[in-house]
Amino acid sequence: MANEAYICRIRTDLSHGIVQITDLKPNTSRRSLTYDKVSQSGYLGDRVENDAVVTAAAGGDDVTAAAYVGLAAYLLDHVEATGLGAGTGAFSDADALTASTALIAIADAGGALTLAAINVALSLVAATTELTSAGGSASTGSVAEVLQIISGNTYTLPAGSVTETPTGTFNPSVSGTFDAGDYRQLYQSGAFSMSLGGGDLATLTAATFTYGTVAGAAAVCYDDTGAVLV
Repeated sequence: MANEAYICRIRTDLSHGIVQITDLKPNTSRRSLTYDKVSQSGYLGDRVENDAVVTAAAGGDDVTAAAYVGLAAYLLDHVEATGLGAGTGAFSDADALTASTALIAIADAGGALTLAAINVALSLVAATTELTSAGGSASTGSVAEVLQIISGNTYTLPAGSVTETPTGTFNPSVSGTFDAGDYRQLYQSGAFSMSLGGGDLATLTAATFTYGTVAGAAAVCYDDTGAVLV
């Protein structure tokens, strides 16, 4: 489905349940349960999660040593490092964390997270790496899923997940899952555009937004391609 929107919390000093976005429609508390299927108003989403991941050899495979949550876990599960070059394995533990941290830094700076931008960031960590299989790699990622994680959805990679087979080859079988229980998918509606133009989202994305005594944007908004919405 197209036309999705993603609001990503980029400040670390805002706790869950502090900031509300009330001018998106349908309003969560006022919507018709019969006609308004997807509520849009609510609290600003949680900060992106990003556990450091650890893998270990088990029966020749590389497997996760515990359950891990967040963007590094997603990249470990979905990305074939140097898949467009000579390499065929998964990211190393350190590279998965480095790559995920780089993507989060782009969002925190208000930068675009298009497929091209993501691929550049990944390739700076491991040359000729891509998020998707568009270039011929075995990667299974998507821009939409990266944006979901950065906008607060929880991705969990279970303990014992195989990231590489005994031959050192990336395992393209996806082991992790999203927790969709509390995640609200937002859409680029007229109300969303109006909010971004002069409402709650305009306030939250402005450099003048102030919490406590600190000024700075609280969020950045993306469309379904990873372009920044302004």
